[in-house]
Amino acid sequence: MHIATKNKIKGSANAKSRSHSICNSAVNSKKGEKLSKAALKDAKELAQENTKLKKEIVQLKKTIARLQKNCNLKNKAIVDLRDKLRIAKLPKNSSNSSRPPSTDLYKPERNKALSLRVKSGKKPGGQPGHKGHSLAFCKDKPDEEIFHSPDTCSSCGGSLKMVEAEQGEVHQVIDIRIPPKVIINHHSVIKRCSCGKCNKGAFPSGVKGMVNYGPSISALIANLSVCQYVSCARVAGFIDDLYKIHMSSATVSNILGRFAKNCKNNIEQIKENLYLSEVVNSDETGNKVNGAKWWMHTYQNDLFTFIGAHPSRGQVAQQEFFPFGFPNSVLVHDCLSMQLATPAWAHQICNSHLLRELKAMIEAHPEVAWPKQLTRLIKDALALYKEGPSPTEVTNIEDQLTKLLNRQMGDAPGKIPAMWKRLNKHRDKIFLFLKYPDKNIPPENNAAERAIRNVKVKIKVSGQFKSGDGAKDYATIRSVVDTTRKHKQNVHGELVRIASTSFN
Repeated sequence: MHIATKNKIKGSANAKSRSHSICNSAVNSKKGEKLSKAALKDAKELAQENTKLKKEIVQLKKTIARLQKNCNLKNKAIVDLRDKLRIAKLPKNSSNSSRPPSTDLYKPERNKALSLRVKSGKKPGGQPGHKGHSLAFCKDKPDEEIFHSPDTCSSCGGSLKMVEAEQGEVHQVIDIRIPPKVIINHHSVIKRCSCGKCNKGAFPSGVKGMVNYGPSISALIANLSVCQYVSCARVAGFIDDLYKIHMSSATVSNILGRFAKNCKNNIEQIKENLYLSEVVNSDETGNKVNGAKWWMHTYQNDLFTFIGAHPSRGQVAQQEFFPFGFPNSVLVHDCLSMQLATPAWAHQICNSHLLRELKAMIEAHPEVAWPKQLTRLIKDALALYKEGPSPTEVTNIEDQLTKLLNRQMGDAPGKIPAMWKRLNKHRDKIFLFLKYPDKNIPPENNAAERAIRNVKVKIKVSGQFKSGDGAKDYATIRSVVDTTRKHKQNVHGELVRIASTSFN
């Protein structure tokens, strides 16, 4: 073959080879571009998924932290509830709390080691030198005499009718008769003056109606309702049975309302004397008025008792009864915030309440020594009060109290920290009765609790009060009754006198 032809064929083959390689490289470049785009897309999706997973991890960490916190709180709550359940299983009764004895489901088992009662050393019964009393023979002229004479001999059976009688023993029977009702007609006399004026006699305020009930009936109704705790319906039935006087329970309620209004002057005198007294005991108790919760407040001392009904337990009640407080008095109470806020010359906390609280703490946490030590100190102070303390002994007691209250009890179990903080805040009100022996400050407000216990008896016997006015009427009349008893006066006679004021 000609060399030129051979070179030409060889050149065309090389060109063809180059074109193939160019095509292949082009194809490969396109494939690379496609692969790079797919890789970028995959990488982008992986990055997005990675970001999403990181967010989920952060969210899960937060959730785990929150759940861990809730779990810790619940574990703490479980521990607290177990402790409260343990304390709740302890017998809660009137001996270790402020619950009244009437709420005890069973008689508390007496624990001599924790008993708040102290033996007096006296034997039961009448003490040496005690003057006895018995039913005395009345020497007044008898209303009736009955002679019991034998008609026949108990030995031979002979007749004794003609035998002269001799004076024998005299036995006496004291009885009562139901007196008949008394009807009094009041006449309005008419007189004509020379000037021509026609003048009529005015009826008393208690004789305004055509027919009225007299003061003795009003006094008897007040006595039965307030002193004897009889309900209005049963009072009406009692009056009907004895005197044949028919009245409804609403009439009885109205008579009590009018009687309470007549006691206004008595109540003002009671409040004035309490305001000026050196010592006043205070307490309050709940009651029901037509299904709603009301409160009976009492302020009393050895000679006067005031009881007031109010829908509030707080300061608004005290401001209504005694708006200026007791600036001349030591107010003895159970450390209620309302009582602590009452203006007074000084405050004394009830030590009996403290002892009951401490007893509950000793029973709940016998391993803690602080309640036992404070109980012992309070009992020592009470014993010192009865004996008559000297200034040195009072200082010693106060120093011991300061040491106990300065001890850190904030981390103690149960209610001990709360009581420790409260007593630290009011440490000057605990043993005030030792500092001023001349004022005869009682170390507890038991007298106030006794003065208001009648409210619970009234509710148990007669049921709830039907209205707020009925509760206020009861409180007013009861204040007068208790004050009359403290002055050793006849209660019914005083009630008749008060009822008669509207008939004079």
